[in-house]
Amino acid sequence: MRRRTGILLGIALVLAVVAIYAYREFHRTNTNLAEVKADVTVGAVPLVNEFLANDSVANVKYQNKILAVQGVVKEVTTSEGDCTVVMGDTTGMSSSVRCLLDSAQAAFVGNIRRGDVITIKGAITGFKKDETGLLGSDVELNRCVLDSKQ
Repeated sequence: MRRRTGILLGIALVLAVVAIYAYREFHRTNTNLAEVKADVTVGAVPLVNEFLANDSVANVKYQNKILAVQGVVKEVTTSEGDCTVVMGDTTGMSSSVRCLLDSAQAAFVGNIRRGDVITIKGAITGFKKDETGLLGSDVELNRCVLDSKQ
């Protein structure tokens, strides 16, 4: 009888721990990057050049980091509620930093124009390399917010 009670209590304890973990994971939200200090501050063109020079080293350097990227706005696009700001060299189809803005930042998109110099904070998600050399490669950031220290 005692052994059976111990086993049942052990199972109940494991189930309670699993239930608490599942509840916390289900209700977890992303951190608002407007409140977070950037791990690295870098210019858009130097960031792209670093990835073009050696993308595997740059991926390791910036992996799981919050970046504050300063650069010239090349393009602002809004599609189905998503807003993307592209920063980099505005003289051609060169490589760029593509920033997907957080949905809470959509109200500020109207203030951004091509040629503006802005700073955007975001979580780096990767690098899309253009093997053909025709379109340019892109460093991608998501959950981006306009840096309030401009």
